[in-house]
Amino acid sequence: MSQDRKKSGPLPFMKTLQEAEALCEKERDPFYLDAFMIEAWLGGLVLEAVAEYAEKKNAKDRTLQSGGAWRGFLDLFGQAKDEEFHSVLQSLLRFAEYDDVQSDLLRRAIIPLSFEHECFSDFIGPKTLGATKTPHEAVALMKRSVERWCDWIDAVVHFQTHMVWHLAPANFDPDAEKRELAALGMNQRHYAKLNDFGKSWWQWHHGEAAERFKASPKWTAVGEGMIGRNERRWATPELDEVVITLWPLLQRHTWTYRDLMNVIRSVADLPDGYPCQREQDLSAYCFNVLGLRKRGTGKTASNGRPAGYEVAARICRSP
Repeated sequence: MSQDRKKSGPLPFMKTLQEAEALCEKERDPFYLDAFMIEAWLGGLVLEAVAEYAEKKNAKDRTLQSGGAWRGFLDLFGQAKDEEFHSVLQSLLRFAEYDDVQSDLLRRAIIPLSFEHECFSDFIGPKTLGATKTPHEAVALMKRSVERWCDWIDAVVHFQTHMVWHLAPANFDPDAEKRELAALGMNQRHYAKLNDFGKSWWQWHHGEAAERFKASPKWTAVGEGMIGRNERRWATPELDEVVITLWPLLQRHTWTYRDLMNVIRSVADLPDGYPCQREQDLSAYCFNVLGLRKRGTGKTASNGRPAGYEVAARICRSP
């Protein structure tokens, strides 16, 4: 899996499963049905993350980076037979090549996965080509790689949601319908920058929502989203991005909070202040501000470089 994937232009706009099936028949290409399901999967992940922020005032009550992407993937593709899984992976890789907001989620998440492959050779990529001896081993490697890709997708979705929560508070109303309308308004504000797919989606969604909410006082949420005012104060955006982004490494390698603190100090160009002066402060910050819960108990690396350090360094230094 390479992070240097080229874009293929916008995806065709498919509103329904029937439209995806018709496009498959027209183009004689089964990919578009997979693409429709991948869009639904990734869109659902974003909506779930937004709901966690919108409906739970305290970050410590939120459930984030807890395997949601992999569970959602299994809901859609978990029944694929071993001999079919290669085509599922190919559809994911092909989807990532499109010029699309959701495709960008996959592209951003595949970068750290490729670093892990290069540093550990644990996942599918050039270093593991030909390493599997049986078809069963090959499928197991592909599934393990996609599961890990999902961990990184969860991290990308988490930070994206965390950022928008600060920059566009109107999108996080406790009422799910107002959130939907505010997001519609925000997209309207940036309409000129949308690609053809985004514009088609917005036009269809706006027309459908206008009919559904005609005469409803909730329609004013569209205007709130368009205005985009009242940003929340955000004191530590760079730190939040680093911690949220590196969380899959902490979970996989059972880092302690001191490990995380040492890694941040070593590889991230951040001010040496709160909460990275004491591991107790960093632990409380992850839980109470970022809504992150650490699994397992590890042992702090004596040299300040826990397993996964090289991957963390590459992530923080990549453009």
